[in-house]
Amino acid sequence: MVLSKLAETIEFSIDIPDSEIKTAGRIIMRLEKLSKKLDNFVDHINLLYDPFKKYNTVSEESVHKYRGTLWDYRNKVIENFESLKDIAGVVVKDMKSFNFDTHIVELVSAFTDEVGDIEDQVKFLTDAIANYDHTSYKDNITSCAEAVKKEVAELNKLIYDRIIDHMNSNILGKNWVEKKHIKFDESEPAVSRLYKEREERLKNIME
Repeated sequence: MVLSKLAETIEFSIDIPDSEIKTAGRIIMRLEKLSKKLDNFVDHINLLYDPFKKYNTVSEESVHKYRGTLWDYRNKVIENFESLKDIAGVVVKDMKSFNFDTHIVELVSAFTDEVGDIEDQVKFLTDAIANYDHTSYKDNITSCAEAVKKEVAELNKLIYDRIIDHMNSNILGKNWVEKKHIKFDESEPAVSRLYKEREERLKNIME
């Protein structure tokens, strides 16, 4: 009983350094920015994917007629992805400042692997766009685009469900109230309430 009360008290007494709180906040901000850019990246992919998916056939003549446009589109896909990689690189650098946290180390590994998976699929897509003479040009592009979108969705899930959730729960401490199922009287300032609860816990341990 005494040890369990002590454990609860310690949980309420841990102070996270301001520098770590600021870094965690910066990571979340950049991840949210990355997620928005990922959504925009998919929107750009859909500019080609949607019409190719809609129509049963795309003639070889039309492919060759608009090959210049397709080449420019391909280059824009590459440019957009390079922009995503730049943000992801900064995120990884910031996250490595928490290398004492084994869970964050695992998240960094999962994050870099997922970005690498997207890069691989983007390479397949851009190669498919440039392969104008492929006998199944339309189908090749739609399948490659779907693979890119799948990997992007998995990265977005990783960002929100695992990385941001971990930062909020374990560094910024945004969810500790909900996890402890504590209800506060709104008429009393939160800091005062926390102080009184902590003092009461300490008192119970000493008794």
